[in-house]
Amino acid sequence: MFKHKYTKAQNLKYLLSYPASLMQLFYPTSKRENGISVMIRVKDEEEWIAKSLLSLNEFADEVVVVNNNSTDNTLTEIESIRSRLNYKLIVEDESSDNICVVSNHALSLTSYRWIFRWDSDFIAHTLGEKNIRNLRSFLLKLNPKKHYLIYPITFSFAGDLFHVKTGSETNSEGYIHTWHSKLKYMKKGKYESLQVPFFYKIERLKKIFFIHIGSAKPLKKILHRFFWLYWQFHLKDFSEIDQFIEYEAKQKWNGLKPEEIAVKEFQRLILPIRKFNTSEFGSYPEIMQNDVKESKLKVTYKDGKPFSRNDFKGNTN
Repeated sequence: MFKHKYTKAQNLKYLLSYPASLMQLFYPTSKRENGISVMIRVKDEEEWIAKSLLSLNEFADEVVVVNNNSTDNTLTEIESIRSRLNYKLIVEDESSDNICVVSNHALSLTSYRWIFRWDSDFIAHTLGEKNIRNLRSFLLKLNPKKHYLIYPITFSFAGDLFHVKTGSETNSEGYIHTWHSKLKYMKKGKYESLQVPFFYKIERLKKIFFIHIGSAKPLKKILHRFFWLYWQFHLKDFSEIDQFIEYEAKQKWNGLKPEEIAVKEFQRLILPIRKFNTSEFGSYPEIMQNDVKESKLKVTYKDGKPFSRNDFKGNTN
């Protein structure tokens, strides 16, 4: 089994959380019901949103979905499986280009003690010891008089459903936490960051209860992923990310077409990668078994090494 390595900053934060958590005696917990709210921000996630939601059936009491200007079939996909969901589903729109505004809106719609910031391309395990139902049991049994910040472990696919990024196979962030009125998402450099009161106790999970589709997505999604953070600094000049990409292509990429940029960025940021091994990371979640069998996206090799992908124009094998 693959062992996740935490950063030095994460280790320091983890160690300091124990003495700081003693201050919780002076900060009472909320009166929210001891259940689980899942919050999801979506923008053009039609490929995986339905299965992501279905995989949460035995975990969540409610799921809050905040749609941020989707132009594909994301909302249609959500409605197509609504009747099959076992939890309360809340869907609202937030048009702001500021991800913190979107996140704080989603946070404000939650109603239970536990909150899980879930990405729309997370897929949960639903069988065996990694069944996300076991994570639910773990959370609900924790001391109801304490505040927690939980770091689950997941891994992200790289390029397709059969590879992971070499050296960054797994990831762990504070996706799960208890409710407090002081919680707020704020910008930290190019990224968003949840501001958590200092007295929260950090707990780390060892099992992988869900996976992240990551960059195993169509070319356009990869392109948007590469440029999204930079676009955030130019929102006043470009209301749409595709406008920003076209501008960048002319100014900084010598007029390359967007799909040509995607290929170069794939090679620069996603590579090097290695094959996904079930003996290290376990099996695929049950709900995506057919997706694995029928996957059309495949990383291609050159000189025995991962090089590009079969859907990229001008791909060299």
